[in-house]
Amino acid sequence: MASPANGALERCKSAITAATSVVAAAMLLRRLVADVLPAGARPLVGTLLLLPPPSARRHAVVIEEFDGAFYNRVFLAARAYVSTLLAAARAGAPAVVKASLPRGAGAEQITLAMRPGTAVVDVFRGAELKWRLSGGRGTGRRRADGGGAGEAFRLSFDGRHKDLVLGAYLPFVMARVEAMAREQRQAKLYSNEWGKWRPVRLRNASTFATLAMDAALRQDVVGDLDMFLGRREYYGRTGRAWKRGYLIHGPPGTGKSSLVAAISNHLHFDVYDLDLGAVRSNTELRKLLIRMKNRSILLVEDVDCALAAAPRRREADGGFDGNIPSSKHHKVTLSGLLNMVDGLWSCSGHERILIFTTNHMDRLDPALLRPGRMDKHIHMGYCGFGAFKELAATYHGVVDDGHPLFPEVEALLREVDAAPAEIAERMLATDDADAALEAAAKLLRDRKAGVEEDGGGYVKQKLHVGPRRPRPRPVPVPGRGASAASARRVVFDEEIGPVRFSL
Repeated sequence: MASPANGALERCKSAITAATSVVAAAMLLRRLVADVLPAGARPLVGTLLLLPPPSARRHAVVIEEFDGAFYNRVFLAARAYVSTLLAAARAGAPAVVKASLPRGAGAEQITLAMRPGTAVVDVFRGAELKWRLSGGRGTGRRRADGGGAGEAFRLSFDGRHKDLVLGAYLPFVMARVEAMAREQRQAKLYSNEWGKWRPVRLRNASTFATLAMDAALRQDVVGDLDMFLGRREYYGRTGRAWKRGYLIHGPPGTGKSSLVAAISNHLHFDVYDLDLGAVRSNTELRKLLIRMKNRSILLVEDVDCALAAAPRRREADGGFDGNIPSSKHHKVTLSGLLNMVDGLWSCSGHERILIFTTNHMDRLDPALLRPGRMDKHIHMGYCGFGAFKELAATYHGVVDDGHPLFPEVEALLREVDAAPAEIAERMLATDDADAALEAAAKLLRDRKAGVEEDGGGYVKQKLHVGPRRPRPRPVPVPGRGASAASARRVVFDEEIGPVRFSL
């Protein structure tokens, strides 16, 4: 007699056998539907058999951390994008996330990341997509054989969204991360030393909003920069290098260096400050050029002084020889500099801006000023009334055009020249807005009256030269050059004027 336990075991075996037969029959029937029936009849038969359509099945894209021996750029972008999902998620986010402070991000930007085995959901154009992170052997490090060990993202979605994910979602993630990198990156300032670039963090906070310059000129420069960034296809279609040259000229203290910093902060470009005096040869100059990154600014300040080390010699036929320096100590020639600006070597990178600054534009060689080398000339002149109001608003918050000193300052600025740096120095001397404007107005009044202040605060009045007493003639001393003193007699006029020597 069979026991109850044996009967239950037999019934379980029968159920498993029946279920296996049903699954095998369903798989055989699905195979027949896929291979035998025409494509148009497959959905109808699948519906009758209660089979899910192929588009409703879950698909997945696996993004590994390493592509061979190199980091996978798609994985890095996915990790940065998922960090934004974790920061913005209210529900559906992992209960535990990692927080870190990446190098170079400063002390204020904390990055969130998933731990292996967790997932987060994103919605894109109505499609639900799930990001899941898995960890492999040697997580976060490459294997010695260059294999694909490390972490991996698994992006799963409904099959009907396959074209949307591959054609739109993943490109959107890459573009979003690239835009975030441009906005959050800290610009660097490079200087050349022994043929190499040495970087430091660029901490100049000048922007076009704080720069004291004419409003129309500001708008023109910003529009030109934005147009340059958006013309990738134009430069490629016309076969030109994707670069643009700016010559910033004007008197000292008019904000030329501040304008360079404002351009860098506006474009989020690094600045390569090239010291031509430290470059040992044209070959080294070319090496420095090709070692620059894309999306950067090449700056040569006081180019008129830098070019003094690389003049061109005039040949007998009236032309110039740019290959021969005028002194054996000159190691960079003007031809080398011109090739850097618009020669073949200037095509070694993309999205580059070349900026030359000078206080004396008339000292520059005309070959450097032509279009194609310096595409745009920007004159930073003395302070005008519009720039003065911007200084008052920036430093002391004075935005009312009805300030009682404004009419006087406007009239004085039409008569005297003052650099924005000079006026800014007076405004920074006090925290009181009225006192700061009065100090700036006093500077203009004194300059109009011919009174100047030196760096120590002492006031010196210009001397009006008038009649002077004649100096007594020196008496020759025997044995101390008496013959020379008697042979030469210096005569001074009663009125101060040109000094005349009579022999």
